[in-house]
Amino acid sequence: MTPFMRPRIITRRTLRTAFASVFFGTLCWATQSAAAQSCHAPSLRPTESSAYRASLAASFASFGSGDQHGEYQGLFATFNFAQRWLAAELSVPAYRLSRTGQHVYGMGDVALDARAHLYRSSDDALIAGPELAAMLPTGSADDGLGMGHVMLMPGAFAQFQHNGLALIAQLAYGRALASKNAHHHEGPMPLVNPMNRSEITHAFGVSAALSTNLRVMGRWLGAVHAFDHTGSARELVAPGLQFIAGAFDLTFEFQIAVLGAPFTTRSVMSVGAQW
Repeated sequence: MTPFMRPRIITRRTLRTAFASVFFGTLCWATQSAAAQSCHAPSLRPTESSAYRASLAASFASFGSGDQHGEYQGLFATFNFAQRWLAAELSVPAYRLSRTGQHVYGMGDVALDARAHLYRSSDDALIAGPELAAMLPTGSADDGLGMGHVMLMPGAFAQFQHNGLALIAQLAYGRALASKNAHHHEGPMPLVNPMNRSEITHAFGVSAALSTNLRVMGRWLGAVHAFDHTGSARELVAPGLQFIAGAFDLTFEFQIAVLGAPFTTRSVMSVGAQW
């Protein structure tokens, strides 16, 4: 994934107090009736300047929007490569989708992402540059597992790390490479990972060390539609914890929708290794 320097440990008492306030305050929002999407976001685990990474993630979600109600489970295989001036990622998803009177199994849309580290500060604390992501139509649009067309998302990113605290911010424009007669013409879709035909996406992530082997993390992800009168905005917040043991890590994340459609709540557990 995108490289971070090995962190120095910051004050545990300060981090635990901040985490408790954010984590438990966020959990209180989960009882509200809300929905949002799951965006593609990079791993928040620190790495050396050059690294390979492989991870397997499982997600569990429920959704309810209009006459659409049900649940889905997803399995994501993700592969990353990062070096001093470039980072790339490939994510391959598969889903089980259950809704009223229907059960579907199949692949979702494969995601690709590349980031160029055009700016790097002398101490490597700040890195920034352009980013290009794409989603390929490998999932069935008729079954709600894919968009039925290529989605292209050029943008930019910046990341900063100091004294055990790592931050990353992303901003991109997503555009469907499809005609108006294609599947993607009735607002955000598909059910498992919705996007508008034309939208501006944003993401912010933070990760901090509580100890050598434990990190607290959080994300804010979302999008607003652009040049698309059928679109809608969406936002989610996602607190989590990451346990690190040598090359391996275990991450738990609870995603809470605050705006948009279609899922109500979603949890993600992932196992990864980097070298």
